[in-house]
Amino acid sequence: MGPSTPRFPDSDAPVFAQVAEFVAQTARGEPAPAIEDLGLPLGDAVSTLDDRFGLLAGRLGLGPLEQVVLALTALSDVAPELGAFIAPEGAARTTPRIVARLLAHAGYAEGGVYRALDAQGALLRSGALRALPAAEDVPLVDRPIACAPAVTTFLLAADVGDPSRGGRLRRLDPPALPTGREATVARLRELLALTDGPVPFLHGPDADLLLAAAGGAGVLVAGAAELSDATLRLDAAIAAILEQRVLAIDGLPALEPRAAGQLAGWLVSLPRPILLGVGPRDVSGLDGVSITEVRVPAPSHEERCAAWRAGLGDLDDLAGVAALHRLPIGRIDDAIGDVLAASATSGRAPTATDAAAAARRASAARLGETAQRIDGDLRWDDLVLPPRPLAVLRSLGAFMRHRERVLDEWDYGRRAGGSAGMVALFTGESGTGKTMAALVVARELGLELYRVDLATMVSKWIGETERNLDRVFDAAAGSSAVLFFDEADAMFGKRSAIGDARDRYANIGVSYLLQRLEQHEGAVILATNLVGNIDTAFLRRFTAVVEFPFPNAAQRRLLWDRSIPARAPVEDDLDLEFLAERFELSGGAIRNAALAAAVIAADGSGRIGMEHLVRAVALEYAKLGRLTIEADFGPFHELVRSA
Repeated sequence: MGPSTPRFPDSDAPVFAQVAEFVAQTARGEPAPAIEDLGLPLGDAVSTLDDRFGLLAGRLGLGPLEQVVLALTALSDVAPELGAFIAPEGAARTTPRIVARLLAHAGYAEGGVYRALDAQGALLRSGALRALPAAEDVPLVDRPIACAPAVTTFLLAADVGDPSRGGRLRRLDPPALPTGREATVARLRELLALTDGPVPFLHGPDADLLLAAAGGAGVLVAGAAELSDATLRLDAAIAAILEQRVLAIDGLPALEPRAAGQLAGWLVSLPRPILLGVGPRDVSGLDGVSITEVRVPAPSHEERCAAWRAGLGDLDDLAGVAALHRLPIGRIDDAIGDVLAASATSGRAPTATDAAAAARRASAARLGETAQRIDGDLRWDDLVLPPRPLAVLRSLGAFMRHRERVLDEWDYGRRAGGSAGMVALFTGESGTGKTMAALVVARELGLELYRVDLATMVSKWIGETERNLDRVFDAAAGSSAVLFFDEADAMFGKRSAIGDARDRYANIGVSYLLQRLEQHEGAVILATNLVGNIDTAFLRRFTAVVEFPFPNAAQRRLLWDRSIPARAPVEDDLDLEFLAERFELSGGAIRNAALAAAVIAADGSGRIGMEHLVRAVALEYAKLGRLTIEADFGPFHELVRSA
């Protein structure tokens, strides 16, 4: 039995040096090597091994005995020539029993040492020390223990990467661009200062960046599904503590139901974690976790302008880019990097046009997984519509360009309430130009158009419709793209009387879509063939309703003329007036017929003639289930009847 009072560590000398001296003298009676010889230079004030050990012990909140135990265990990695003194014969690591018996010579009770190595103690719970695998019949006190790789790396100041990460722990440093939203950052700082209470759940645009700004040293992010790995949980805990990063957990929707039920237990073992998400439904399955929700608002126009200018300087019309492209700061940062890289390659100074193009690319990064991009070089002159719908369509572009001024600067947003986004409904028969008009509006604004078939979103399974909608709107969050929902009447039909559970959940799906439309801050266009199927209560929720009438003869004449390019070789017998007067076709059907006629001509004479156009019209009639009667086709009836 050793002395009744521990004789070290002495507060006047570094702990690690005292432990090394004690091991050398006790185990071999040899003097310890100069501790400074074991140190590696650092570029900051913490320049010696003892300094780094003191910093580590402070960050872990270790008491005197815990510091001694950690120092003894660390000797195997930091100073192998000393660590070998306290390892079992032929082994590379020490054990709790050896550490306890060795420290008995310094006046520590063995039971106290074992308590310092308890699973709930600071050393093991923080992940600083690990119990290594051993045979089942080996007593716990004889199983080898070792420092976490992060601890060894920290003590040696060695920049050798993070062997525990393996791509599963991600670092996010404080943002270089101004993030704005100071009230949210201040609220996060308050939550980070707490040591207990509900787990904060942060969601919204730039949630991770604002968390990094609030934490000061950045964020360490782990996927929720990865937390089932006990080793990863320990790696995450010790890395967050040593690097003084905020530990955040994302990927909540990917959790299997069983794992979601276990998450509460996993979170308890981590140092004050923060849950990260895109929207509030990300935590819908976490019934066992007490949560404090913090919603991050989208950056204002002023905040977006500040971010663009911080990265590119005061370019002309950056305010216009920020107005049309309501990107979160993280995507603005990506776009700025894109612009600067292109500028460095070309040797040309960046412009606001370059910024707008980069913003479009950054905006579309995630949408391609959930929606189909629609391309086309169309302009206003390509639309054949009466003056009234054309005027309404132009007003949609005006709303998107000037909404920041009207809603924020002129204070209409406070009075109007709701979202700053734009939701329009296009109604009309198939082929009357709804998709073309959506593309023209998007192109006129310099935005991308993404199509979503709303009919495919609707599911008979409870909750599946909402999850499908979440995937689309979450991908579009912070995007400047225009969302085009086709087949809107598949969901926006007249609300049914609740006769059974399916009717009730169908109505819930409609209500949820309306909720997501109001929350979305971008442009959304919904298209339907039959406006009569839309409940009038829904119509009041749209910014605008644009009716696309079936084209009359004069409009069909224009459509035929514009469907045949100027470069196309044509015969002299074309009679577009005849085609427009005789055949009541939509714009889409006319374009299809014009293309089919060109293909038929290319396979024959090589010049488009009336024969080819009439044959193509007959093909369209067949697709539409209409008869090729003589009253319509006149002198060409025999031609199509024999085809």
